[in-house]
Amino acid sequence: MSSKKNLTNKIDDISSLVKLRVKDFYSRFFLTPAIEMLLKTIPLEKEYGNKIKKIYPFSPETIASPELKEMPPFDSPFKYLESKEYTTHDIFTIVLEGVLFEPGNGVILTKSRKIIKESLYPNMDKMTIAGALLNKNFVWRKFFENPVETISGYSSIYQGLPNGYYHKLIDLIPRCYLLNQTEYENLPEIKLLYTDPLAESEKLLIPKLIPSNTLLNRLLPGRLYYLEKLILPTFLTQFGSGYLPKPYLKKLRDEFLPKRPSKRKNRIYISRAKSAEGIKKRHLLNEEALFKELKKFGFERYQLEDFSLQEKIELFYDAETVVGAYGGGLTHILFSNEINVLELQLMAKVQPYYYYLSKSLGHHYRIVFNDKSNNRENFSVDVANVVAILKEWHAST
Repeated sequence: MSSKKNLTNKIDDISSLVKLRVKDFYSRFFLTPAIEMLLKTIPLEKEYGNKIKKIYPFSPETIASPELKEMPPFDSPFKYLESKEYTTHDIFTIVLEGVLFEPGNGVILTKSRKIIKESLYPNMDKMTIAGALLNKNFVWRKFFENPVETISGYSSIYQGLPNGYYHKLIDLIPRCYLLNQTEYENLPEIKLLYTDPLAESEKLLIPKLIPSNTLLNRLLPGRLYYLEKLILPTFLTQFGSGYLPKPYLKKLRDEFLPKRPSKRKNRIYISRAKSAEGIKKRHLLNEEALFKELKKFGFERYQLEDFSLQEKIELFYDAETVVGAYGGGLTHILFSNEINVLELQLMAKVQPYYYYLSKSLGHHYRIVFNDKSNNRENFSVDVANVVAILKEWHAST
């Protein structure tokens, strides 16, 4: 039995090595040249000069990240975040006149059809950019299609790429907050442009995050639009980092958290059983063995697909400890107050989204790693390792 397991492990190792070599070859000899030719971006300063007026909503924030010295290396797309401290990037709004908007991907183009770098998710890696934009429809539209409509007056955007559940709550929706600047409060109207049908989170959060002179305006995807005056908001977060600045968190929490003290009693285990057969699996194969131990610490099991966002806000507001696999369910620690967060990571690499989100919220964060080659597999967790961490947090249990 052990020899069969050893053979399986060797096959997995060889497969991972082959995939790495193929990925490197593809990136170096096809992907990078294609992106340079078809999807090259241009920074605002290079296109418009240094005299452009950026409006900054708050000062940069810097936090120490000493926990990283105890962790494995960051996954390769996130290496730029691997440091002894984290500082927020350049967050601002700027008014641009006479630009093109491709709403399906949230991309802003200059009149000469160059992609404005600041309209994309900061530091997004080439593979993600290619998967999102390197297709014939976008490329044809970028170079050849004419705008189907002119959007007059002032407009703004918030949707973009990527747009999964985590990204909506942590990356996209927060961009709306940047419209709350004194420079925009006397404008008669700001059209907030979007294309995808509004998700539950957008319907609940956006109306209370935008100023009163801002109205949602739905456009058709797969087109180009000419915008007379665009208020371009940058992202508050970066690729791989869920760190949200304190002024935004205060606004969000003032608006949406219950107007009562947290009960700090819920010990939450997030089950991904319903995702076991999906594209992004990350279901625990030994979930029953794990939960048998978690129950001894007073944990309850939750399948969050069964809850409304308002119910999840209440649940996590009253949390004390949250345990869950890397995935969208952990996003709801956004609504908790300085809790314990244990992330179950299926690879032996750091994907630091929830680490930095936890840092911005003051949570006590730990992580347990595994040995999978990608982040879309079902996996088993080291139960003893999880129990050891919980004993540190709940010694008297």
